[in-house]
Amino acid sequence: MGHTIASIFLFDRSDLSDARSHRGAMPVSRSRDIDLKMPELRSAAAAGAKWTAISALAGAAIQFAQLAILARFLSPSDFGLVAIIMVILGFAQTYLDMGIGNAIIQRQETSREQLSSLYWLNIFVGWITFGIVVALTPAIASLYREPHLLTILPLAALLFLLGPPGAQFSLLLQKSLRFRMLAFVEIASMLGGALIAIGAAIVGFGALALVFGQLFNAAISSLILLIVGWRNWKPMFRFQRDDIKGYLSFGLYQMGERTLNFLSSRADQLFIGIVLGPASLGYYSLAWNLTIQPVSRINPILTRVAFPLFAQMQDQTDRLQRGYLTLVHVLSAINAPMLLGCAAVAPIFVPLVYGPQWGTSVLLVQILAGVGLLRSIINPIGTLQIAKGRADMGFFWNLSVVGLQFMGVPIGIYFGGSVGIAVSLLILCIGYYCGTYSFMVRILVGPCLKSFAMNTLVPALIAAVMAVVVLALPRLVSAPAPLILATQVGLGAMVYVVLIMMLQPTLTKEFLGIVTAKSKSSPQH
Repeated sequence: MGHTIASIFLFDRSDLSDARSHRGAMPVSRSRDIDLKMPELRSAAAAGAKWTAISALAGAAIQFAQLAILARFLSPSDFGLVAIIMVILGFAQTYLDMGIGNAIIQRQETSREQLSSLYWLNIFVGWITFGIVVALTPAIASLYREPHLLTILPLAALLFLLGPPGAQFSLLLQKSLRFRMLAFVEIASMLGGALIAIGAAIVGFGALALVFGQLFNAAISSLILLIVGWRNWKPMFRFQRDDIKGYLSFGLYQMGERTLNFLSSRADQLFIGIVLGPASLGYYSLAWNLTIQPVSRINPILTRVAFPLFAQMQDQTDRLQRGYLTLVHVLSAINAPMLLGCAAVAPIFVPLVYGPQWGTSVLLVQILAGVGLLRSIINPIGTLQIAKGRADMGFFWNLSVVGLQFMGVPIGIYFGGSVGIAVSLLILCIGYYCGTYSFMVRILVGPCLKSFAMNTLVPALIAAVMAVVVLALPRLVSAPAPLILATQVGLGAMVYVVLIMMLQPTLTKEFLGIVTAKSKSSPQH
């Protein structure tokens, strides 16, 4: 597995020629940035990973700073109230692009006429979704027994009007491997949204501060994407059913999969909000943001680049298998020490950074760290499914997962409240990990059980050893909390790096390849 970051996903020139011979030449109507050849494609992959990493790390830092500051000004009930809103809006958002967004990237041939019809469809669906959420607000407020939702939810639903105008341009930038521009858009919008949220919280807006931050984030992102996209891919004033017909079957499976995936991933917060109330959900939400949410920041550093490149070699199973196994290996090695280390330092970290009032979240952080790690390992399979055009597999898999979640979560809440839910999720995720190989990996890229297990479990076991050492330190040393925390972080990093270098020398080469990857040409990203 001695690949650099570019060769994780790429292939030699003859492979590219063979792959294109199966699909035909790319049409003239495609953007000039999409049709990259070697070495441009290899260079674009390296640069794409670099800029995606910059965006993800900046986003994680901004989110961490925002959460740490807001936790001092907002109550657990405020966080819980916004978590309820995000669950509702997140569910509605699964329908926003009718499931056809990924099809734009997966399909190698897309005409301007098709893109134009899809663009206006997205705008239209955004308005419909906004209207539905506003109309259902009284019923939702009654379900959660929370009158504040009557005011806050319609305001938050403005996200469905602000996001769609720039959504397709974001997809086209990703398809064109122009990740530098995407990074700029994401960092600018996240930073602007965080500043607005912090300012509003200091002034005293409570839960509305987080909503204002989200709206400002969406507004900045759409504005920049509109400026860039209108210059490069200006849509025509056209809407024809024939233009979108070929995308709808793919989109229906995608929409179904997203609905099921959302229900399975947010069933915990849905039940806590309804049964235990906003305060309990607030404690759980903070733990969730520290453990499970980082998966959405770290994994896209590679999966976001992998998707359009996997799509270009979707008929080459051997190379897809090697690329996928390397992908999960690297992601496991990154996420395992971060999440298990977070669990180890949580008893000191949470009260010190967020305040003693958040002590209830410590045990939740420790349990959900395991859930986050397993999800980070399972997550990249979605990239492989869509790149292969197998949205149907994701739909049926998530249908099974939803059934298990909606049985396991109520059992957990009955026996142990929010902690019981966290434990039940951990048990379920162990089963999902096993099922991911049996029902998807083996089918999509061929048998590779030993490699899959070694690439995902060995870094996790090394990180577990590190976490035990870190967890034991406060019992052996008496010192101020900030000093102990700093020592834990330094010791944990040292132990993990030493063990990885000793036990996983090929992985060390992978990381060196990522760090030293250079762009030898200058395509736009």
